[in-house]
Amino acid sequence: MTYTQTRTASMSSTVTEARVREVMKHIFADITALATRGFTSHESAAKWRNDLTWMLSNEVIYSFELQLEAPGQPVRGFHYDVSDDGSLQEAGRSGGMQLHEFPDGTSASMVVWFKRPLPDEIEAEIKVRNWTSPGAYLKGEKTRDRAYSCDGYGVIRNRVGDW
Repeated sequence: MTYTQTRTASMSSTVTEARVREVMKHIFADITALATRGFTSHESAAKWRNDLTWMLSNEVIYSFELQLEAPGQPVRGFHYDVSDDGSLQEAGRSGGMQLHEFPDGTSASMVVWFKRPLPDEIEAEIKVRNWTSPGAYLKGEKTRDRAYSCDGYGVIRNRVGDW
């Protein structure tokens, strides 16, 4: 299942498609780990990869979360903040998500936080990609886990919830 959240503001960045694609290699490894563990389908994982690549390349999101809901446990997840001001130079390795802590029957979902206002053609594409359901980020303190970057552009991965 996918959800969205919005916030209004304007920002500038130096994002390039090549940088996004390089960073997405690490993000997709994280997403693939969820699918391999059975928390989402491989088809959903591929859609998330394609949609995130488009959203990041078009600079339409501030951040996104991969949320994990295990039976009988509080929801936990990974919050990814986009860093597009050239300051992020840390290029960590993907993985290390400790998915072994989650039992079978856990389900994964993604929430994105869109920049607002967005041009009409971007809004239309978001609808076509089915990112219009309301959603909310996890509450609680974020703990920095690792970062993925390429030439100053990237994302910072944080753990959210009771780990």
